[in-house]
Amino acid sequence: MSNHTLRIGQISYLNVLPLYHHLKRIFPTTEAIEYIPGHPSEMNAMLAKGTLDAAPASAFEYLHDAEKYCLLPDLSITASHGPVKSVLLVSPTPLEDLPAWMQAHGNTISITKATASSVALLKVLWKYFWKLPEADWQDIEPGTGLDFERPFLEIGNHALRNYLNPPEGWQIIDLADEWMRHTGLPFVFAVWIVRRGLNERQMELLGDVHAALMHCKASCHESIDEIAELPGIKPWIDRNGVENYLSTLGYDLGPQEMASLALFGDYCTRLGLIEGMPGLSWAL
Repeated sequence: MSNHTLRIGQISYLNVLPLYHHLKRIFPTTEAIEYIPGHPSEMNAMLAKGTLDAAPASAFEYLHDAEKYCLLPDLSITASHGPVKSVLLVSPTPLEDLPAWMQAHGNTISITKATASSVALLKVLWKYFWKLPEADWQDIEPGTGLDFERPFLEIGNHALRNYLNPPEGWQIIDLADEWMRHTGLPFVFAVWIVRRGLNERQMELLGDVHAALMHCKASCHESIDEIAELPGIKPWIDRNGVENYLSTLGYDLGPQEMASLALFGDYCTRLGLIEGMPGLSWAL
């Protein structure tokens, strides 16, 4: 790999698969473009260390360390209509009964290590909208929530499996749906973050990749049949399930999405999770 290679983070979740399905046809792995896999928190860590140049990473990562980053314009991963189906609090009891449950079973709540935005969203909902008792947040490995017999946050394909086949006796609470119900805004889970300091050749490549992504987001739903047949997808969700899930998602970063980011940033500031809502700085 040369120092002119553009290193792009690739998340394997179904919510971004349509974008990569097209993007990697336009820009396959070459000396100029390298795709680096990982879950959202790993994207955050690699961007922060400078071992990744651009990725669809947690919106919270940008809010927390905006001075290190710029954004690709007009791109996000957003729950456009409310429910997202893949960012869930899975609870042994309905929300209104959680205070009594916590009094009887303790206040430990499990949170997947795979996300930053969703953890921050859960904490905002917990305090300001649900007004639940203080929790002791405990990190767990993705996909292990049911092992601990207490409420847990799950994201991505693990969460979508729970949404499609709810575990018996457990409640499924969609965090994006809760955010929209209380604020009227779609929740922005990820933005395309670019680390500062790319060289001239990397910036040229980034411009080409951005143009390709804009084309991809306009046409990605045309590939549902192909995506539904991919080896990692077909065993657990059928074609109609793929279409239904992707219909809840948007990839724009327009006025409503930016308003939602600003409101989320304000709540995160009040909670002490970030120092203040930063301005949005664009890479291109």
